[in-house]
Amino acid sequence: DLLRLGLAGTLRSFRFTTHTGEVKRGDAIDYAGQPAGFASQPGEVVNYVENHDNQTLFDLNTFKLPRDTSTADRARVQVLGLALTAFSQGVAYFHAGVDILRSKSGDRDSYDSGDWFNRIDWTYQDNGWGSGLPPEKTSAGFWPLLKPLLADARIKPAPADIAFTRDAFTDLLKIRASSSAFRLATAEDVQQRLTLLNTGPGQVPTLLLGHLDARGLAGGGFAELLYAINAGTGASTVSLPTLRGRGLQLHPVHRATTAADPRPLQDARWDATTGTLTVP
Repeated sequence: DLLRLGLAGTLRSFRFTTHTGEVKRGDAIDYAGQPAGFASQPGEVVNYVENHDNQTLFDLNTFKLPRDTSTADRARVQVLGLALTAFSQGVAYFHAGVDILRSKSGDRDSYDSGDWFNRIDWTYQDNGWGSGLPPEKTSAGFWPLLKPLLADARIKPAPADIAFTRDAFTDLLKIRASSSAFRLATAEDVQQRLTLLNTGPGQVPTLLLGHLDARGLAGGGFAELLYAINAGTGASTVSLPTLRGRGLQLHPVHRATTAADPRPLQDARWDATTGTLTVP
């Protein structure tokens, strides 16, 4: 529910069906004892999954992912995080290097850590992971966690993983830029044009789905858009009866010969007759 509210610009007034089946406003969703929905208009919220404070997304994921997660899958996890920002209403903010798996070797506050931990390799050969234990004054509490991780050669991405993340991120930017429906101007527009699907107690819990109605919208680019973010470890198939009969096809960015990720073109399926979507 918190992720879905983020896709809707964290708006106070946005109403949607929660995991319990109840329809709630954003300001009725709990976040650590306070209303999760806080913005009155989408332009009031800046969305991000990585910022200069705290660890980078890659470093946070080293704590959370199984140690034997392949570097290719670590890159895909990074792209999923970036997709959340790219498809959310509001202002999209991407921290420098998040598109190339930037690491500070677990440094949680690198303002005074120098270039050794803050550098970005614009040749896309190295992401910075494994530079050493970050400074004691900012990160000593993480040393017991970091020492075995930094010593694990399986975690450091190869140049091919960095390039994939960069190119997949570029495709996300192209998709976001292709329609003003990803950047709706008012809370009323978001309520009218964004429908969150696969909600309620029967939902596939690892699959986020949003439908944008772009009809009559200046710069809409398309009549409608359906986006899917699958955080599961396998394909997900979901029934979308409200979209049955729609002639949906993959976005031109995914169909292009220059697409970074071949998986959508190979494995994504839409059956208009049954209204069934399969997401790889």
